[in-house]
Amino acid sequence: MIFATALTTQTDPAHAAVELCERIHVQLGDAKADLTLMFASPHFRNALPDLIEDIHVHLGTRKLVGCTGGGIIGVDREVEDKPAVSLWAASLPGVKVTPFRITQNQIEESNGPGFWHSELDVDPKDEPSFILLPDPFSTDALGLVDQLSEAYPGRPIVGGLASGAREPGDNRVWINEQVHEGGAVGVALSGPVRLQTIVSQGCKPIGEPFIITKAQKNVIFELANQPPVAVIQKVLTGLPEREKQLARQALFVGRVINEYLPEFHRGDFLIRNLIGMDPNNGAIAVGDREMRSGQTIQFHIRDNNTADEDLRELLVKQEADLKLHPPAGALLFSCLGRGAGLFGQPHHDIRALREKIGPLPIAGFFCNGEIGPVGDHAFVHGYTSVVGLFSPREAGPRVAD
Repeated sequence: MIFATALTTQTDPAHAAVELCERIHVQLGDAKADLTLMFASPHFRNALPDLIEDIHVHLGTRKLVGCTGGGIIGVDREVEDKPAVSLWAASLPGVKVTPFRITQNQIEESNGPGFWHSELDVDPKDEPSFILLPDPFSTDALGLVDQLSEAYPGRPIVGGLASGAREPGDNRVWINEQVHEGGAVGVALSGPVRLQTIVSQGCKPIGEPFIITKAQKNVIFELANQPPVAVIQKVLTGLPEREKQLARQALFVGRVINEYLPEFHRGDFLIRNLIGMDPNNGAIAVGDREMRSGQTIQFHIRDNNTADEDLRELLVKQEADLKLHPPAGALLFSCLGRGAGLFGQPHHDIRALREKIGPLPIAGFFCNGEIGPVGDHAFVHGYTSVVGLFSPREAGPRVAD
């Protein structure tokens, strides 16, 4: 199993294709590219058919998927707001590679897990791993990710929502030589390949966990039998001044995914925006589809320091697994709200990843929403970095990771 990556800032599509493919060929040697992912900035929107055709000709790749991104990630760089293309190629002996395209009509027509097993031609018994790239303007990405998680329970899904467009129809997604203005593209990998995931939502928990005692839809009316606004005020009182200021500027709600854990730490919460407060009854509204009595939540704060701390802490937590299953390649899907705008300097996430894991072949892009699992279910996130780490695993019956 061999992975390769290349990034170019060439503005001429023909020159960009040659440069990318030459670098990929050097890394792959005599191996064939069974799967290639390509991420391109919007500057190449109109040239994509020619660029993709040149990639196919020069690289001879068998399967190619990708999308446009407002920032492009590759090798050791994050290129923001400038022309760039990154290529990520993988030689995957024994792995079944199944590219697919999904439309909004299919999402609306879905009537259960069996629908997706048939539409994608991917059997859950094959224990697939997924890379998913939807266009947010034309696709209900939240609904799609939820449906795929139900159709393939416990299987990892990583990816990101295409970005860089200013209006509907300006993003692009592609599968092989077909370029589309909408829908989603992706690939399922089945066989002797392992996909480990890291989902860094960039937040730090504050206070303590609370159990919801009254809620309806996305509104929480009581936390531990108290008005949520009163609970928030008590939490703020016990914070250091800096964290108190952060909480006043941007406070988030973390919903516990696995209520059976003995205690809750980073990585155990699904982070959602706190979108409103009612001073009359003390209720709060959360940017989630549904909040229910009995769920556990904890309030969180976020800034560049918490985002850096969160990513590095999660990478450290994975050290034992990474030594057991050393990754051969990686994908990085970061939010448009991160990058130099958040950290004050470029290349933050890819450098942190390389510092902890080493100089792996890495590619990705800055997304309009990031896709990755929390617990056994995948979600669409915001202000997040999702890392997918690929390593070989023995064929045959799967051993629990």
